[in-house]
Amino acid sequence: MDGEQLIMTIAKNKETNREEAKRAFTLFCGYYQERVTQMAVVHCRRWKKSEDYSCVIVQCAFDKVWQYPTFVKSKTHFKDTDKAILHWIDKILYHEMSLFSEKGNCSHPEAEDLPIITSTEAFVEGYIGEDYLSDEQFEAVKAKLDATFAGLNEQEVTVYLTYKLYLKMNDRVPHRVLKKLRSRYGITQDAIKHCRIRVEQKLKEVQI
Repeated sequence: MDGEQLIMTIAKNKETNREEAKRAFTLFCGYYQERVTQMAVVHCRRWKKSEDYSCVIVQCAFDKVWQYPTFVKSKTHFKDTDKAILHWIDKILYHEMSLFSEKGNCSHPEAEDLPIITSTEAFVEGYIGEDYLSDEQFEAVKAKLDATFAGLNEQEVTVYLTYKLYLKMNDRVPHRVLKKLRSRYGITQDAIKHCRIRVEQKLKEVQI
């Protein structure tokens, strides 16, 4: 299997056949490890960091591949699969390098620890990400959201904000996050879907 097929295997089996997904992930990492490490070393030099950082940044990047195996070659302009995947990973490396340099950790915790978003404060922190906001700007954005959600109940706000945040980072909400939503409110996945649609209809005039 080539790199894209390995990523597809990871994405397809993560929730239903974890061992198969892990095997594909191990093969993927082994195949690209050396070249990704070389790219990480280049980033370390540009950021004037010790090359020792490269091992950490590579691990951060591969962790993100595992959490979000969303690469699709047809969405790139590359004819060569390896070049397309390395370009994709290089963007991840840059993002992880910038975050690690600033905060000392990768951008995402382990999947088991991914939170649901229950407040506008948590949403703003996650949605803005590495972009800087002053305290005044942060409070202004939060106040606007609070006003927007006036009249919605806690379940509606949580479902909407959780989807809004994770769909920004990925093309789907992680399975474990959906499970937390179902458990918290004692509802089915279908009910979560209808809740989200209902809120979106109420907020269709609002851009956030």
